[in-house]
Amino acid sequence: MPLYRWNDDNLEAVPPTTFEAKQLQERADLQRLLRDQPEVLEEGLFIVAEEFSNWQDSSRSIDLLALDDQARLVIIELKRTQTGDHSELQAIRYAAMVSNMTLEQVIEAHRSYLARRSINEDARGRVINHLDVSEETDAEIRTERPRIILASAGFSTELTTTVLWLRDGDMDISCIKLQLYQSSDGLLLDTSQVIPLPEATDYLVKVRENSEVDRGRRKRNRHIGERIPGGEAFLSVIEEVPEHDTPMLNRLYDWAVSLEQEGLSILETRLGSHNKSLRCHLPNIERPPAIIYRAGDKNRFDLVRDRIHQRAPEADARIEEILGPDEYSPGKTSHVRELTDDLLDALTDAYREAKGIPPITPRSDTAPDSPAPVE
Repeated sequence: MPLYRWNDDNLEAVPPTTFEAKQLQERADLQRLLRDQPEVLEEGLFIVAEEFSNWQDSSRSIDLLALDDQARLVIIELKRTQTGDHSELQAIRYAAMVSNMTLEQVIEAHRSYLARRSINEDARGRVINHLDVSEETDAEIRTERPRIILASAGFSTELTTTVLWLRDGDMDISCIKLQLYQSSDGLLLDTSQVIPLPEATDYLVKVRENSEVDRGRRKRNRHIGERIPGGEAFLSVIEEVPEHDTPMLNRLYDWAVSLEQEGLSILETRLGSHNKSLRCHLPNIERPPAIIYRAGDKNRFDLVRDRIHQRAPEADARIEEILGPDEYSPGKTSHVRELTDDLLDALTDAYREAKGIPPITPRSDTAPDSPAPVE
């Protein structure tokens, strides 16, 4: 089906064309462009490696190896054909072959990728930054069930039948159609997800979430690395801590919920194998300035100063007065050791300042109170 250019008097057809007709190649053209703009396929993709082939006893290579915004490995197979060839079979093999990759192996693969492209950047820092953790020790990737994205100019009935069958078996595999159009101004590329249909995906997610709520307000049997909207799931974390630690976590939880109720923050719970956290996001800002952790056998309250200073410089100065410049310094994540009313008031005002709302506690009224131990 052609695209149409809107003119004042009519709709002018922009005819479709093919990669073959334009003599465009999979690796030299399609792969080269998509590796630098993976958001064309899906928002939040981070390219780890190209032509990844670090195996024993195999010479095969993955077109693009990526991490998604939930730290899951993603196999991306690209074809310029109208059938997709046998990309689903290739991708299944690759998914099995990377299913035991460690974080260090992912970082090393990214380091080799950057070196081949003569990109002088820190591979470890780039990967950790994508995982959005305040400390490297909190970094985790999910490799046990890699995702698969097949991107092609078209898909045969055999391929789509196979993909739908695999999805019925809980494999996360999707098909994205790449359609070229010949415009008078040059080539246009349209990408459309054909499996699963986006509308159906949205509906299934809503059904699943509702059924979990109806089945006992979420039994807390969560998969490793799951991101859960809201703070309710963090209550299960509080239930697991020693009794002497619960007052501090309850206090932080109540503070976080009060931020959400005032519309100052959006809460997100993350359940990992080594740590569990409640993240207090600023609206429309991906990386949170305040994170409440249950990490191993210790509790932590992390403040990322650069994120606070950028959005709330006045409150940031108050927080520095309370914590001190050694504990609360630029470019550093502070592990708060003493939790005071004064600090929570200043942090609340930081979230208010970020939204352009006047502070509740004027800076001149700041007075230290008796600290409550964090751990």
